[in-house]
Amino acid sequence: MNRSYHVCALSDQKKARNMETEISKVDGVQKIKISKDLKEMQIKMENEKTPAVMERVVNICNRISNGCEVRYKFT
Repeated sequence: MNRSYHVCALSDQKKARNMETEISKVDGVQKIKISKDLKEMQIKMENEKTPAVMERVVNICNRISNGCEVRYKFT
């Protein structure tokens, strides 16, 4: 399942790449991409693992970029 998320308070590309690297290792994540403007994250993941994946994603984002928030993007 592909999902898009708004990313708030992500300050630089280096942190974004670190997030992508760590998130890509989370069980259930098939693909992760953070936009160049650092405002959107797209994650392809196994549908049944979505809650567990997103719990880890939120923790990783907050740890790498203190105060970073991830919000589901309704389309």
